[in-house]
Amino acid sequence: MKRITMSLLSALGLGLLFSANCLAASAAGIVSMNFDLTEQVRDKKVELWVPYPISSEVQDITAVRVVGDFAESAVYADKKYQTPMLYAQWPAGAESRKLTLSFKAARQEVVKRDLPEVEAAWNRGDFAMWLTATSLGPLDGPVGELAAKITEGKATTLAKARAIYDWVCDNMYRDPKTVGCGPGDVCSLLQTPGGKCTDIHSVFVALCRAAGVPAREIFGIRLGKNDIQDISQWQHCWAEFYLPGYGWVPVDPADVRKLMLKKNLKLEDGEAAELRAYFWGGWDAYRVELARGRDLVLNPAQHGAPLNTFGYPYGEVGGDPLDFYDPKSFGYKFTTYKITEDGFGLIDTAGLKSLLDHGTEVAVFDARSPEEYQEVHVRGAESLPDKEFTEYAHLLPEDKSQQVVFYCNGVKCGKSKKAAKKAIAMGYQNVLVYAEGMPVWEEKGMPIYAGPNYEERIETSKLSPADLDQLLKSSGDTIQLVDVRDQEEFAAGHIPGSINIPVASFASQSGVLDKKKQIIVYCNSGGRSYNAYRKLMKLGYEKINQAIFADWKEAGLPVVKD
Repeated sequence: MKRITMSLLSALGLGLLFSANCLAASAAGIVSMNFDLTEQVRDKKVELWVPYPISSEVQDITAVRVVGDFAESAVYADKKYQTPMLYAQWPAGAESRKLTLSFKAARQEVVKRDLPEVEAAWNRGDFAMWLTATSLGPLDGPVGELAAKITEGKATTLAKARAIYDWVCDNMYRDPKTVGCGPGDVCSLLQTPGGKCTDIHSVFVALCRAAGVPAREIFGIRLGKNDIQDISQWQHCWAEFYLPGYGWVPVDPADVRKLMLKKNLKLEDGEAAELRAYFWGGWDAYRVELARGRDLVLNPAQHGAPLNTFGYPYGEVGGDPLDFYDPKSFGYKFTTYKITEDGFGLIDTAGLKSLLDHGTEVAVFDARSPEEYQEVHVRGAESLPDKEFTEYAHLLPEDKSQQVVFYCNGVKCGKSKKAAKKAIAMGYQNVLVYAEGMPVWEEKGMPIYAGPNYEERIETSKLSPADLDQLLKSSGDTIQLVDVRDQEEFAAGHIPGSINIPVASFASQSGVLDKKKQIIVYCNSGGRSYNAYRKLMKLGYEKINQAIFADWKEAGLPVVKD
């Protein structure tokens, strides 16, 4: 069995790991869907419908949480397809309209290769829903004629589906100019066969149904491969067909064509053949199913026409629909946080600030010592020191599905991760670690509480030019010399052997420094290196010295330029 290459997956924005014995891969993330419709006109009723994820054989949805200032909220399903949806509404005059849907998704790669050649008996009436036309997917006329031509001489469901899959891969293409995932207007697409995932799979499904093969689209969203990813525009559509006596078989010709475009591949290229082989009977794990069905009447019913697809949120203001293709004008942002092996997700500075600014119900905890917390902490955070975790654990929220964030003193501080793992062991399901921590939060000017000793001056350990010169000649690789001036100043002249980390981003770039080594920071006259020195202390570095570049030059010691 062929496997898709890592380079191709990276081009798609995925990062699947396949084992030698072909065990299914998996992906997991915490997904946060934040809506702020406050900017919509105030004198009209606002209604919102959001595709609502549920667990299935291939995905596990847990830690679901809905918070907001809505007047009404509930989970319903449409009557035809039983697609679940979260509904919320705000009355006319509401001053604020915010809602957050968050959940943890664990998804399995789906691989089905053992497809039987001999077809079992089946009752077509059991699959009538997946054999009928839709408003944009007719089965007669040009669609029926093309389906008959493609499947001519094919006697089995499997052979027909494979012929249609190959035709779609050969004849359709990805058009990056298409808005969103595309409308899936099959008749138009047969004239101009370019589009995105909904377009390509609508053609596959319509041709299958016209040939008597049950088929359907699935609408969802991709999980990001990075620690934190904005997935507001990562909606995706894929498809499957029913094989009698076997079950539903996954396909994704749209991802075949997407990767071919990204890699500039031709149909005859080996990598293109590899892609086609993988996505016939295979789905990667980086996707979360949200909805099925076409021409949906939502529940409660929308004022407009039946919804062509429901892969995006849908909203109405005074009965008029919002543009769900435009997250900014609609007022939503979707973010995914990758789950680490320890069970917690990671959040960055912008992500944490967004949670706090949005008013999301999140509990933020400082895992450093109480003394460090009293000096300075993230505004709104509570002290829950890792070393006294049991004593302070009562501060954790009663609701174990609530979002919880821990932080400490930067990427090389392990206290926040230890506290997060302890919270997970207690049953908390939605735990994030802000690994950049207090130094970066402070460095980037985020809201803080500063205690009375915050500005207290510290004493630095200074090195004279002669002592520094001798140290550089005798200590080898046991020291790291850091120029904290701007890049232009560094390029114009610096001490040999030094690296450049400007003080404005010192905490966020400090991960390159080794805590086992002696760190020496310098600038022209001492002000910026003092700030860097202070940041190193907060980051937990113990062997720190300060030097002055002006003194070094005055002593006639060597200076190099880039």
